[in-house]
Amino acid sequence: MISTTTRLKLDEILKRISIGEEVELSERLQLHKYANRFPMIAGKLKKALRDSYT
Repeated sequence: MISTTTRLKLDEILKRISIGEEVELSERLQLHKYANRFPMIAGKLKKALRDSYT
């Protein structure tokens, strides 16, 4: 299970990805680590990447 603070931090990173803002490599690595373990995060990442291309 993901703590609330971690989930909020990941959501903030995902939001920045979806609107096309810069995201640091360390943030992307952290997001990737959680996306590999939690399908919910992986789905949110896919949506954010999809939104960033439109």
